Amino acid sequence: MENDRQKEVINICLDHFIENGLYEVSTRSLSRALKLQNAGLYYYFASKDEAVIQCAAEAAIRVEDALIAPTIQDMADLDNMAPTMRFLATVSGSKRYQEEMKPVIDGMGKRYAHYVDVVAKKLDCDSEEIEPYVYITISAVIGYMVFGEAAFTAPQIKIVKD
Repeated sequence: MENDRQKEVINICLDHFIENGLYEVSTRSLSRALKLQNAGLYYYFASKDEAVIQCAAEAAIRVEDALIAPTIQDMADLDNMAPTMRFLATVSGSKRYQEEMKPVIDGMGKRYAHYVDVVAKKLDCDSEEIEPYVYITISAVIGYMVFGEAAFTAPQIKIVKD
């Protein structure tokens, strides 16, 4: 049951970060979002930084679940996940969280390798043949979500077409 509550807490905190922005959120506002007293956040996280990292890990999973995995079957609505992706990009790009984000990014890389295998199987080809296209597509999707501009994906699309 504690694990369910921890997941709920992470989801509430992540939604709060997405709504308000990484640098505008305080431990007090996170506690309020959780309907806890001011220091209540520390029951679940050792620090705000730990909350940020766990929320970023959840953001990575949300982005993958909503966009990358379904893209294997049908293209999902990128605009819905863009705020989550921007939060993840902000945390990942921050020097403050760089070290702690390495396992999250490594985990994403391992899951991307799985997506390559799934696509290769669906297309009846070797993973090595399709791998560059899957990574280019992932790069294009992430770029679109972070920058909100379809023109950002033009170089990736050109590579795939050529």
